[in-house]
Amino acid sequence: MLQVRGFAVLAVVLAAVAAIGFAGYQGDTFKKFGDRVTAQALEYTAAAGFKVKDILVTGRVQIPADELLAHLSIKKDMPVFGVDIAEAQKSLTAISWVKDVAISRRLPDTIVVALQERTPTALWQYQKKISLIDQEGVVLTSSGLSAWQSLPLIVGEDAARHVTELTALLNAEPAVAGALVSATWVGKRRWDLRLKNGIAVKLPERDVELALRQLAALDEQKKIFDRNIAAIDLRQADKVVIKPVAVAAAVPAKMG
Repeated sequence: MLQVRGFAVLAVVLAAVAAIGFAGYQGDTFKKFGDRVTAQALEYTAAAGFKVKDILVTGRVQIPADELLAHLSIKKDMPVFGVDIAEAQKSLTAISWVKDVAISRRLPDTIVVALQERTPTALWQYQKKISLIDQEGVVLTSSGLSAWQSLPLIVGEDAARHVTELTALLNAEPAVAGALVSATWVGKRRWDLRLKNGIAVKLPERDVELALRQLAALDEQKKIFDRNIAAIDLRQADKVVIKPVAVAAAVPAKMG
């Protein structure tokens, strides 16, 4: 019975607020009067039980709870209809980890925040600074990177802008992706890879997917990733250039 009565009160108050809001368009005096009535209406709805008691957040993994709440600026016991949903969503999108967010009211007393966080994809090194980025090249953080050391390192000024295409290419060749340590964006046009055993791989500017497929086939057939090789040059479509690791010549002992 109490809940029904509360919703009846709410209906009357919201109708009054809507009417005043419409009147507000007629002039500044009406607007000021409307603002006062709106404030009183919000207090009335809060007294009827429509005030914030809980904030329900879904999808939060990496964003610290205190940072999230600071951006929301929603206080306990404030009128639930006084929460500016649009402003709260705008504020949350300023957090680097937030890819998408939807905020709604669950009457009578809950604010629901549905987050979609960005997924860390690589570490990006530029000008001696390393940052964590997602697959769109968005910088997520430049601190606390120890937990992400298993991710590949990409190097170069424009490397972050091209990480999406690199990720897609590597996903198609898991053997190469599993052996990758770093990738350097060279001359604003192509990638050089560094594999776990130190092999440097020069990829072409075009037909990169074919070059990676060729590289994966070489490893599958000849276990080339396990051999004593310094570099593999795939920049020419009609041939593969393999450079072995140089063996230092023995230096004869100096006779005294």
